[in-house]
Parts: sequence; structure tokens; C-alpha cells
Amino acid sequence: MIDLDDINTAEQAAAYLKIEPSKLRRLVYQQKIGYLRSGRTLTFPRAAIEAYVETYQTAALPGNPYGLTDASWRRISGQQG
Repeated sequence: MIDLDDINTAEQAAAYLKIEPSKLRRLVYQQKIGYLRSGRTLTFPRAAIEAYVETYQTAALPGNPYGLTDASWRRISGQQG
């Protein structure tokens, strides 16, 4: 059962994911994120947003304590990859 307090507008979901609403619409079109449709309005349950993050997150390289992107960390630390 979905709690209605856990439903986000497209703008709220995009802000939470730190992406533009157009990117969120692209994720919907690509069927990478779950949503609810009411007419032309899309809403996003919190569980769908969390499932998207869980599915598409990547693990940081070991030894990267600074939160850098993997490419930046490899460049700084001299790792090949």
C-alpha cells in the first residue's frame, strides 16, 4: 500500500535526484523509474525513486575517501582502469 504522503511530483522527484525534469521524463520513457499516471500528470512514489537509486548506483573505488568521481580519483591516485 502506498502512503499518499510518499508521493512526489515530477519536480520534487527531479530535485531529490538532482537532475532536470527533462532527464526524469527521459527515465520514464526508458522505463528506468517507476511512476503513477493520473491523466497527463506523472507522480513518483518514494519507493520507486529509492528503487531507481538502488538499481543504478555504482560503488566507489576502494581508497576514495573524498567522494570524487571514479575518473578523477584514478587520475589523482595514478591508478589505471
